[in-house]
Amino acid sequence: MYIQSNLMMPAVATASMVAAALADPLVPLVWRRSLIQVLSALCFGEQDDVAAACRETARGCKWSLYEEIGSGRMIDAASYAFELLMAFPEERERLGFYQERYRVNLAQDLHPDNLDVHGMDW
Repeated sequence: MYIQSNLMMPAVATASMVAAALADPLVPLVWRRSLIQVLSALCFGEQDDVAAACRETARGCKWSLYEEIGSGRMIDAASYAFELLMAFPEERERLGFYQERYRVNLAQDLHPDNLDVHGMDW
């Protein structure tokens, strides 16, 4: 997955496994924060081609990420999910809606008065 902070090709397979785990209702909820954190690290890694492939995998689990934001289970997990969804410009409108509607589920720095997703340069 990583060699001295550099993404390697197994990162894409790892991203797929993490995305599958996020969709599995049998995976304990306490693991969600860590799973989303790992997926974020893979999607924003230093090797552009590998990170891009990981983002494509994450795009496939975007509904699990939105569900995490709306659930209110854990602010950290919801915030990681929100930040990961910011990697997808086509999600700007929906993400803005979730930011407004579920602001109490997000970290303070992600609230609309602190971060304008509509005005971001995507």
